[in-house]
Amino acid sequence: MDGSIIGKINLKAGEEVIAVIRHFGLTLWPKILAVLLLLVLPFFFIFPLFKWGYWGVVLFLFPILLGVIFALKTFVVWYYNAFIITNRRVIDLDQRGFFERIVSEAAIETVQDVSHRRKGIWQTIFRYGDVRIQIADTDTGLEIKNVRAPEETQQLISDLLHPARRKPDGTPDLSIAPPNDEEFKIIKENVADLNERQLEELDSLVRDKIRQIKLKRLEEIKNIGQDREHSTQSPKSGIIRE
Repeated sequence: MDGSIIGKINLKAGEEVIAVIRHFGLTLWPKILAVLLLLVLPFFFIFPLFKWGYWGVVLFLFPILLGVIFALKTFVVWYYNAFIITNRRVIDLDQRGFFERIVSEAAIETVQDVSHRRKGIWQTIFRYGDVRIQIADTDTGLEIKNVRAPEETQQLISDLLHPARRKPDGTPDLSIAPPNDEEFKIIKENVADLNERQLEELDSLVRDKIRQIKLKRLEEIKNIGQDREHSTQSPKSGIIRE
């Protein structure tokens, strides 16, 4: 199904498409309802209209034709309005009607921040929302609205940003060496430029990191205690055997 849209972009050597993200289909219900009305409503007036002769037939067929065109346009806009995520880029296809398309893209290494947003009862119930990508050194960004499970798209792009900092199961790898003094200084300077949402996300990451370090330390202490207990019990067991 995605072959046609992938054909609209030029993949570079070694570049692979990871995901194609589109609008959640449920959000199209007003347009789908309008199409159904245009297609069905004329049949309720078929007999009065046909009594008018030629103009009655025209009035009968016109909304049906309009409904078909509107349905086709809705599908084209939905199909080609998407995020294409590759292992090197994020490409934003913005389809506007039949004959207008805006293509924007960002290399993975230029992505500064990825966020998602849910607002209102319907987005909360049906788990859809908006995904926004902030590009480094610019005030612009890429955004796609009304996507299913936006947190999964956010996580997917985040994993592409830091592939070496995650284990195969997706959890943080604690074996990676911490930043040196110079790198840590840069991190502290950048914290001052973060907004409230970014600080809250950073706080959550820091808490998770500290919790994992403490759990690892407790596990090491537990293993040391078991080794000591085993070493103190071994001589006694040897005397008994003798």
